Amino acid sequence: MEKLEKENPGEAQNLHLATVHWLRHTGISDDVKIRPREHVRDDAGHSSGAITDKYVNVELTARARSAKNKLIESKNGKKRN
Repeated sequence: MEKLEKENPGEAQNLHLATVHWLRHTGISDDVKIRPREHVRDDAGHSSGAITDKYVNVELTARARSAKNKLIESKNGKKRN
């Protein structure tokens, strides 16, 4: 980071700000998996539950995407998507 700060201070500042944002986003994304939505909303300082719901929707989308190619075995032993 020190090298980047010397060579390109603007880019270093952008990286610093983005990192803080990414950490916040990651924390909220993890929280919505295990805590009541209202608690996450209040801790994050969201003015509306609709903002917090965006994190829940991202989680649901990721879950759906990961299950898309899941093999399902039927009673007769055949596997299908």
